[in-house]
Amino acid sequence: MTPILTLALLSIVLCLLTMPVALALGVSSLVVMLAWPGPPLLLAAQKILNGMDSFSLLAIPFFLLAAQLMNAADITQRIIAVLNAGLGRFRGGLAHVTVGANMFLAGISGSSVADAAATGSVMIPAMKREGYPGGFAAALTAAAAVCGPIIPPSIPLVIYGVVAKVSILKLFAAGYVPGVLLGLGLFAYVAWAARRRGFPMAEAPGMAEIARRVRHGSLALLMPVLLVVGIVGGIFTVTELGAVLVVYALAVGFLAYRTLGLRQVPRLVGDVALESANVMFVVGVSSLVAYLVVFHQIPTALMQFLGETTDSRIVVLLLFNLVLLVAGMFLDSTPATIILVPIFLPLARKYGIDPTHLGLVMVFNLMVGLVTPPVALNLYITARIAAVPIWRALVEMVPLFVLLLAILAFVTFAPEAMLWLPRVLGL
Repeated sequence: MTPILTLALLSIVLCLLTMPVALALGVSSLVVMLAWPGPPLLLAAQKILNGMDSFSLLAIPFFLLAAQLMNAADITQRIIAVLNAGLGRFRGGLAHVTVGANMFLAGISGSSVADAAATGSVMIPAMKREGYPGGFAAALTAAAAVCGPIIPPSIPLVIYGVVAKVSILKLFAAGYVPGVLLGLGLFAYVAWAARRRGFPMAEAPGMAEIARRVRHGSLALLMPVLLVVGIVGGIFTVTELGAVLVVYALAVGFLAYRTLGLRQVPRLVGDVALESANVMFVVGVSSLVAYLVVFHQIPTALMQFLGETTDSRIVVLLLFNLVLLVAGMFLDSTPATIILVPIFLPLARKYGIDPTHLGLVMVFNLMVGLVTPPVALNLYITARIAAVPIWRALVEMVPLFVLLLAILAFVTFAPEAMLWLPRVLGL
């Protein structure tokens, strides 16, 4: 236990000194390997490379590139225009559109932070112009972006599937249930808040205008359909699915909408390459940390401790949630997933917890961390876009946080509801 405790404390200290997470974990791992006899240092390089050596991880740059192309080709704006035609007529219409846009974009990007920035840059200024408080706009957008890694495609679910050796397509199918549930909960909250706080109603567009917006956005609306068809029909692997989304975004941007310039593509590819390299470096270093956790027999010690303490699956799930919520407050989902899966998975199997269900619980918990201080990356991004102090967004976040925890409890303790769709699809 002492080596891993040292690794954790040293990593936290280095992160507080503003060292990047991957470097902090890597330096801490090397210190532990030098201070305690065990695996040779040469094994560190091997474990880092092995952690990145997975065909399924190729899906990550494809999903990121598809999202970048979508934004550059103005596909995001067309989707928002269509949603505004349908949802904008209700009280609090722009807030409803914000939730709907994040749910829809979640079916393309797979990244919560990317969705928060993309929808926030469009919807938060629009909401402020209509009289919505900036803190409310920031908090709602940050919470709605939590849908991103839950509704497929999902980068955290891909990473979990690789580490836990669980079918990623099955994880994707299961992700629709909590993702849609979260979206419906946010719609209900917006309806309640709109009536209570007197948010504005937009004038309903005529049928001709609705038809025009749908016609202009129809090709954009088909992108998530490709994903659903690919999953349900088993037509593509996850990596192939990412490549298909990229090709489709290129075709729509270049040929159909003609909003994507050839000169933009190298810059977008370069940005995605840097972002993907950062993700893969974190994956590799986190794999080394996960190896050290197993080497120092932390899972075995925890199994022995829990075996002597409780035989309740509910208690174990509560423990998982507590650890994951705290981890999500400080760590990005990638290192947290890779480090904690080797600890949680043996315990989950011992207590009869389905690995697919465990994946949903882990990802949902870690996404809640994106709106939970002290890091709260989503909230800091949206508060900056809204040009409001972070404390205002935090105050508006309180009821949304309660909603997120309520849905998390349902996801945790209703595994049959979470897994019914993969079973129906025969995955």
